[in-house]
Amino acid sequence: MKLLYIGIIAQVIYWTLLIVLWSSFANASSFRGLNEIKISKKIPCNTGTNGSNCVCPAECLFYVNSTGSCHPINCWNWNSIKSECEQAGKPFVPAIVLQGIPLTGVFGSGFGNMGRWDIFGIYMAVLCGGCVFICCCAIGCAWATNTEDDKSSFVKLGTSCGSCIWAIAVITMWIWGIVVIANKEVDAPYWDWKGDKIMCPLIG
Repeated sequence: MKLLYIGIIAQVIYWTLLIVLWSSFANASSFRGLNEIKISKKIPCNTGTNGSNCVCPAECLFYVNSTGSCHPINCWNWNSIKSECEQAGKPFVPAIVLQGIPLTGVFGSGFGNMGRWDIFGIYMAVLCGGCVFICCCAIGCAWATNTEDDKSSFVKLGTSCGSCIWAIAVITMWIWGIVVIANKEVDAPYWDWKGDKIMCPLIG
Protein backbone atom coordinates (compact mmCIF):
# COMPACT_ATOMS: atom_id res chain seq x y z
CA MET A 1 0.00 0.00 0.00
CA LYS A 2 2.88 2.35 0.80
CA LEU A 3 4.43 1.70 -2.61
CA LEU A 4 1.10 2.59 -4.24
CA TYR A 5 0.95 5.94 -2.43
CA ILE A 6 4.59 6.69 -3.24
CA GLY A 7 3.95 5.86 -6.89
CA ILE A 8 0.90 8.14 -7.05
CA ILE A 9 2.75 11.04 -5.42
CA ALA A 10 5.75 10.55 -7.74
CA GLN A 11 3.45 10.56 -10.80
CA VAL A 12 1.67 13.71 -9.66
CA ILE A 13 4.97 15.54 -9.09
CA TYR A 14 6.37 14.37 -12.45
CA TRP A 15 3.33 15.38 -14.51
CA THR A 16 2.96 18.68 -12.65
CA LEU A 17 6.54 19.65 -13.47
CA LEU A 18 6.06 18.51 -17.07
CA ILE A 19 2.95 20.67 -17.53
CA VAL A 20 4.55 23.71 -15.93
CA LEU A 21 7.54 23.41 -18.27
CA TRP A 22 5.25 22.78 -21.26
CA SER A 23 3.28 25.93 -20.49
CA SER A 24 6.48 27.89 -19.98
CA PHE A 25 7.97 26.89 -23.33
CA ALA A 26 4.67 27.64 -25.06
CA ASN A 27 4.96 31.14 -23.65
CA ALA A 28 8.70 31.81 -23.53
CA SER A 29 8.34 35.08 -21.64
CA SER A 30 6.80 33.28 -18.66
CA PHE A 31 9.69 30.79 -18.41
CA ARG A 32 11.56 33.23 -16.18
CA GLY A 33 8.44 34.09 -14.19
CA LEU A 34 7.50 37.04 -16.39
CA ASN A 35 4.06 37.81 -17.74
CA GLU A 36 3.44 38.40 -21.40
CA ILE A 37 2.10 41.96 -21.60
CA LYS A 38 1.03 43.19 -25.00
CA ILE A 39 0.63 46.94 -25.04
CA SER A 40 -1.27 47.97 -28.13
CA LYS A 41 0.26 50.41 -30.58
CA LYS A 42 -1.64 53.59 -31.33
CA ILE A 43 -4.09 53.08 -34.16
CA PRO A 44 -4.85 56.29 -36.10
CA CYS A 45 -8.38 57.45 -36.79
CA ASN A 46 -9.80 57.27 -40.29
CA THR A 47 -8.48 59.92 -42.64
CA GLY A 48 -10.19 63.27 -42.11
CA THR A 49 -11.37 62.49 -38.59
CA ASN A 50 -9.71 63.21 -35.24
CA GLY A 51 -10.41 64.20 -31.66
CA SER A 52 -14.03 63.95 -30.60
CA ASN A 53 -14.98 63.38 -34.24
CA CYS A 54 -12.64 60.38 -34.57
CA VAL A 55 -13.97 57.42 -36.51
CA CYS A 56 -11.97 54.27 -35.73
CA PRO A 57 -11.17 51.89 -38.62
CA ALA A 58 -13.20 48.98 -37.16
CA GLU A 59 -15.92 48.14 -34.64
CA CYS A 60 -13.46 46.43 -32.28
CA LEU A 61 -11.66 49.75 -31.72
CA PHE A 62 -12.57 52.73 -29.56
CA TYR A 63 -11.12 56.21 -29.26
CA VAL A 64 -9.11 57.21 -26.16
CA ASN A 65 -8.74 60.94 -25.48
CA SER A 66 -5.55 60.56 -23.42
CA THR A 67 -3.67 58.89 -26.28
CA GLY A 68 -5.43 60.65 -29.14
CA SER A 69 -5.85 57.37 -31.01
CA CYS A 70 -7.90 54.18 -31.24
CA HIS A 71 -7.31 51.05 -29.19
CA PRO A 72 -8.87 47.55 -29.26
CA ILE A 73 -11.67 46.65 -26.88
CA ASN A 74 -11.11 43.83 -24.37
CA CYS A 75 -10.25 40.45 -25.87
CA TRP A 76 -9.58 41.84 -29.35
CA ASN A 77 -6.45 42.80 -31.30
CA TRP A 78 -5.95 44.93 -34.38
CA ASN A 79 -4.04 43.32 -37.25
CA SER A 80 -2.36 46.26 -38.96
CA ILE A 81 -1.23 44.12 -41.91
CA LYS A 82 -4.69 42.78 -42.75
CA SER A 83 -6.42 45.90 -41.40
CA GLU A 84 -8.96 43.83 -39.51
CA CYS A 85 -9.92 42.80 -35.98
CA GLU A 86 -8.76 39.51 -34.48
CA GLN A 87 -9.99 37.83 -31.34
CA ALA A 88 -7.33 37.76 -28.61
CA GLY A 89 -6.88 35.21 -25.83
CA LYS A 90 -5.28 31.93 -24.84
CA PRO A 91 -5.34 29.10 -27.43
CA PHE A 92 -8.05 26.46 -27.15
CA VAL A 93 -6.31 23.42 -28.69
CA PRO A 94 -3.46 22.89 -26.15
CA ALA A 95 -5.90 23.21 -23.23
CA ILE A 96 -8.40 20.66 -24.57
CA VAL A 97 -5.67 18.21 -25.62
CA LEU A 98 -3.96 18.27 -22.21
CA GLN A 99 -7.29 17.99 -20.39
CA GLY A 100 -8.45 15.17 -22.67
CA ILE A 101 -5.43 12.93 -22.00
CA PRO A 102 -6.26 10.90 -18.84
CA LEU A 103 -2.72 11.00 -17.40
CA THR A 104 -2.60 14.80 -17.55
CA GLY A 105 -6.30 15.64 -17.38
CA VAL A 106 -6.95 14.07 -13.98
CA PHE A 107 -4.97 16.83 -12.28
CA GLY A 108 -6.33 19.67 -14.43
CA SER A 109 -3.34 20.31 -16.66
CA GLY A 110 -5.62 21.86 -19.30
CA PHE A 111 -6.51 24.62 -16.83
CA GLY A 112 -2.86 25.05 -15.90
CA ASN A 113 -1.98 25.49 -19.57
CA MET A 114 -4.52 28.28 -19.95
CA GLY A 115 -3.33 30.03 -16.80
CA ARG A 116 -6.28 29.15 -14.55
CA TRP A 117 -4.15 28.13 -11.59
CA ASP A 118 -7.11 28.47 -9.22
CA ILE A 119 -8.96 25.58 -10.90
CA PHE A 120 -5.70 23.67 -11.34
CA GLY A 121 -5.15 23.99 -7.58
CA ILE A 122 -8.56 22.46 -6.86
CA TYR A 123 -7.72 19.49 -9.09
CA MET A 124 -4.38 18.99 -7.33
CA ALA A 125 -6.02 19.27 -3.91
CA VAL A 126 -8.56 16.56 -4.80
CA LEU A 127 -5.95 14.30 -6.37
CA CYS A 128 -3.33 14.64 -3.62
CA GLY A 129 -5.93 14.83 -0.86
CA GLY A 130 -7.24 11.44 -1.91
CA CYS A 131 -4.52 9.68 0.07
CA VAL A 132 -5.54 11.56 3.22
CA PHE A 133 -9.23 10.90 2.51
CA ILE A 134 -8.67 7.14 2.12
CA CYS A 135 -6.68 7.02 5.36
CA CYS A 136 -9.44 8.94 7.18
CA CYS A 137 -12.06 6.48 5.89
CA ALA A 138 -9.96 3.55 7.09
CA ILE A 139 -9.45 5.12 10.53
CA GLY A 140 -13.13 6.01 10.82
CA CYS A 141 -14.19 2.44 10.06
CA ALA A 142 -11.62 1.10 12.55
CA TRP A 143 -13.14 3.31 15.24
CA ALA A 144 -16.61 2.05 14.36
CA THR A 145 -15.91 -1.36 15.88
CA ASN A 146 -14.78 -2.29 19.37
CA THR A 147 -13.58 -5.81 18.65
CA GLU A 148 -9.95 -6.19 17.64
CA ASP A 149 -10.71 -9.13 15.34
CA ASP A 150 -13.02 -7.04 13.17
CA LYS A 151 -10.75 -3.99 12.94
CA SER A 152 -8.68 -5.42 10.10
CA SER A 153 -11.74 -6.15 7.95
CA PHE A 154 -13.26 -2.76 8.80
CA VAL A 155 -10.03 -1.00 7.79
CA LYS A 156 -10.12 -2.82 4.44
CA LEU A 157 -13.76 -1.84 4.01
CA GLY A 158 -13.02 1.81 4.77
CA THR A 159 -10.03 1.81 2.41
CA SER A 160 -12.10 0.29 -0.40
CA CYS A 161 -14.99 2.73 0.08
CA GLY A 162 -12.65 5.72 0.32
CA SER A 163 -10.75 4.65 -2.81
CA CYS A 164 -14.02 4.22 -4.72
CA ILE A 165 -15.33 7.66 -3.71
CA TRP A 166 -11.97 9.27 -4.51
CA ALA A 167 -11.80 7.59 -7.94
CA ILE A 168 -15.34 8.75 -8.76
CA ALA A 169 -14.46 12.33 -7.74
CA VAL A 170 -11.29 12.36 -9.86
CA ILE A 171 -13.03 10.92 -12.94
CA THR A 172 -15.99 13.30 -12.54
CA MET A 173 -13.71 16.33 -12.35
CA TRP A 174 -11.68 15.10 -15.34
CA ILE A 175 -14.81 14.76 -17.49
CA TRP A 176 -16.19 18.10 -16.22
CA GLY A 177 -12.93 19.78 -17.25
CA ILE A 178 -13.16 18.36 -20.77
CA VAL A 179 -16.76 19.54 -21.12
CA VAL A 180 -16.25 23.12 -19.90
CA ILE A 181 -13.07 23.62 -21.95
CA ALA A 182 -14.68 22.09 -25.05
CA ASN A 183 -17.67 24.44 -24.65
CA LYS A 184 -15.31 27.37 -23.88
CA GLU A 185 -17.24 28.08 -20.68
CA VAL A 186 -14.09 29.03 -18.73
CA ASP A 187 -12.25 32.26 -19.50
CA ALA A 188 -8.47 32.57 -19.30
CA PRO A 189 -6.30 35.49 -18.15
CA TYR A 190 -5.09 37.90 -20.84
CA TRP A 191 -4.08 41.57 -21.07
CA ASP A 192 -5.84 44.63 -22.48
CA TRP A 193 -4.21 47.37 -24.56
CA LYS A 194 -2.86 49.08 -21.41
CA GLY A 195 -1.29 45.87 -20.10
CA ASP A 196 -3.92 45.33 -17.39
CA LYS A 197 -4.95 41.75 -16.67
CA ILE A 198 -8.41 40.77 -17.96
CA MET A 199 -10.30 37.52 -18.60
CA CYS A 200 -10.97 36.42 -22.17
CA PRO A 201 -12.56 33.36 -23.83
CA LEU A 202 -10.32 30.73 -25.42
CA ILE A 203 -9.65 31.18 -29.11
CA GLY A 204 -9.14 28.67 -31.90
